[in-house]
Amino acid sequence: MQLRFLSLWQLLARFVVLLSILQPSLALAANEKGETWYQVEIIVAQRTDRSTTLETFPFQPAPISWRGGRTLTPFDPETSNRNELENVEFINLPSDLRILNNEARMLENNADYNLLAHKSWRQIIKGNKAINWIDINGGYAWGGHQQLEGSLGFSKGRFLHVHSELHLNQFPSIQSASSQRAKQRLFSAGQSLVPIVETRYSLIQRRKMRSKELHYIDHPKLVLLVKIIPFTPAEPILEEVEVKVEDEPTLVDLTAPSTVE
Repeated sequence: MQLRFLSLWQLLARFVVLLSILQPSLALAANEKGETWYQVEIIVAQRTDRSTTLETFPFQPAPISWRGGRTLTPFDPETSNRNELENVEFINLPSDLRILNNEARMLENNADYNLLAHKSWRQIIKGNKAINWIDINGGYAWGGHQQLEGSLGFSKGRFLHVHSELHLNQFPSIQSASSQRAKQRLFSAGQSLVPIVETRYSLIQRRKMRSKELHYIDHPKLVLLVKIIPFTPAEPILEEVEVKVEDEPTLVDLTAPSTVE
């Protein structure tokens, strides 16, 4: 008679299956800690010179600083892992996963506005009122500055809040440029005649928000659109590792009658 025992690999496999059943999902684990996953999307646009305003702004303002934040990780469709978009925070989402594409297109097609930034990402926002700051920039660069500079912060207490510290830089005009298009080419090439900010327009606000609603924050020179929706992350995909299982060990009953002749 032979007595068979479960191999070590079989016991380990059963333990892993049991552990996966008992382990909470990413979303459930986050909720238990007072954390919630959200998809955040923002659009920042400049009101062009065709939009008149009676408000005055300082000429050649002093240098300023703003709260430094996290830089979004760029996503390259050719080299990046698309699975990470479902459960990794602070990746700048591709256009097919954004929810404000129509609004961005309307601003681009409107001569009264100049689209500066359109970004979307996923992140956890904790309910402890701590502010998560994200670096926001856009437009052309000139003299060590970009046209749009600053950061946006997101926090949650009883309500969601967006905190804006955005700055629109206006650079000295180039008189020799025969057209706006030629001027844009000079800016994009980094050819700065005088590396200063001639005028700065700042959007510094704190706004209470509701999830799933599009919020519009107005300014004489800037427009900020923000939408935050709850998001359920996917479980990480674990690659299967093929394990070679050796023959199960056997125990021979030495008390059995010998069969040797």
